[in-house]
Amino acid sequence: MAKSGGLAEALEWQFRNEVDKQIRKTHESGQTLYHYTSLQSLMGMIETNNLWMSKGNFLNDSSELIYFSNVLKSVIGKMEIQRETELWQLFIRELEGSMKRFLEGIEGSGFEVYIFSLSYSPDSLALWYNYAKGEGYNLGFDAEELLQKASAFPEESDVLHGLVVYDRQEQELILMNFLIETFKRVVHYEPGDIKKALPQHFLSVIATCAIFFKDPAFKSEEEYRIAYKNTSGTMHSAVRFRAQNGVIIPFITVDFEERLPISHITIGPKNNIDIAKRGIEHYLKSKGYNMKNLSINKSVAALRY
Repeated sequence: MAKSGGLAEALEWQFRNEVDKQIRKTHESGQTLYHYTSLQSLMGMIETNNLWMSKGNFLNDSSELIYFSNVLKSVIGKMEIQRETELWQLFIRELEGSMKRFLEGIEGSGFEVYIFSLSYSPDSLALWYNYAKGEGYNLGFDAEELLQKASAFPEESDVLHGLVVYDRQEQELILMNFLIETFKRVVHYEPGDIKKALPQHFLSVIATCAIFFKDPAFKSEEEYRIAYKNTSGTMHSAVRFRAQNGVIIPFITVDFEERLPISHITIGPKNNIDIAKRGIEHYLKSKGYNMKNLSINKSVAALRY
């Protein structure tokens, strides 16, 4: 059996590599990612030159954890058929225990996730309705510049970004690969050492999958997420609060110091195009944006209620 020292670190290193392999990212130069938002949030980000990243469990998609728990149960059921060793049973017990703790006690665990949601879709009817109520705005960001800046966050935070996975089979395969690679790593260690290392590791696996797995019903969103995970509970001083749709939303900021890398703005389908366009142009000019490098258009999506 291997010595206990370094198992947690080895699992973390291995998992980071697996995430890079399994979660697809944008690598294309010149790629644009779109953020649908309200006018209030748009102005807040422009005023401060900050991205606003909302706390994960306060997002609109509150059912995501429930959906992921069902994916996990399915994967565990399929994997249990293949292995009946004592070590495997320990492995599964720790995994199920971690999922239960994640669902029941995330608020008191010091674990935090903050997310900035984007999309490849430049003019999505579903996103206009869900995130901007048809009256909002769509900010087109230079993906390369945005992701480069967003990735340069304090070391105690784990920065992730990538395409959301909607296909159920693909989700189960990704999760199964994560778990198999973990089991192959821990098999040479003592059970006591494994029990110490697995809870934190499984928390990272569960949180990462919960961030990037969504119900296939949301496939049309074509979502791309930037997420910050923090397990130390040290982000409290950086957390701010804002009002949205009648509730208080915790969020953190990513400071761009100068202007945000916006290349395009689309005005929502329910806005008065002439008034909205003149207003946003005047506002952006006053904030130092070069309008020759920034296009403003009206949504062509037909929004019906």
